[in-house]
Amino acid sequence: MANSEAMTSYFHRLNGFLDCPRALRRPFLRRTRQMAEDFVQEKPNAGVEDVADYLGDPRELAQGFLETLDPEVLERYHKRKKFLRRGLIVLMAAVILYLGIWVYDLWSRSLPVEVTRTIYVDD
Repeated sequence: MANSEAMTSYFHRLNGFLDCPRALRRPFLRRTRQMAEDFVQEKPNAGVEDVADYLGDPRELAQGFLETLDPEVLERYHKRKKFLRRGLIVLMAAVILYLGIWVYDLWSRSLPVEVTRTIYVDD
């Protein structure tokens, strides 16, 4: 494909705009890549800009695809994503709190030292 690095950037941006379940996102990306490859086969001299113009702006392309999806599926996906993010934040806060208490306990605890013998060293 014409300048695959630039097209990788295009598809990376497109992927970033696709806020939907992976099971729906992957086939869409595959079909879009196939469309780009078909376009380049039909027009071998086409540059990256030509392919990007043919496919359209990544944000608009993603928005158009998201509008075709079932709103309930997207709502469940967003709720799950939000739940997982909050769960991760709570877990991280709990770990930080635990580590803070543990470090404070170590720092504030005086280690018991017991002298059992006196050793004399002769010169």
